[in-house]
Amino acid sequence: MNLQTINDVLHKHGMRVTPQRIWIYNYLAENKTHPDAESLYCMLRKDGCNATRATVYNVLQRFIKCGLVSEVKTDVARTRYDARVDTHGHFMCRNCHSITDFDVDNLSVSGLDGFETQQKEIYFSGVCDKCKNNSEQGEQEHEKICM
Repeated sequence: MNLQTINDVLHKHGMRVTPQRIWIYNYLAENKTHPDAESLYCMLRKDGCNATRATVYNVLQRFIKCGLVSEVKTDVARTRYDARVDTHGHFMCRNCHSITDFDVDNLSVSGLDGFETQQKEIYFSGVCDKCKNNSEQGEQEHEKICM
């Protein structure tokens, strides 16, 4: 994502443009890893951007409040963040803990008549293709050794 696009997005949402906000938004938009705040802080510092942990948390909370970023709560231990804010699902691998976005078509729900839905979270878990393939290759190697 280019700098002008990020500036436009931040201005459109009534935010002052700062290096930290640019970096965090760009990282979330470009990297689909769904990092937590600590990971963002470490990456930001590694890239030489001067910021405190408090700044990272404050920027993330501001982005959430403005609708630029959504929280991904796939485990109790930590909250992750996603720049994709349309309705979509998340799949978390139980082996490698990666999170993958997936599209959701025709989401229909019953039994909530009269309720006011404010947030929709769609979460699946299991084993990703990469871990499944690695596991199958490991089993084949094990079979070769045992024969």
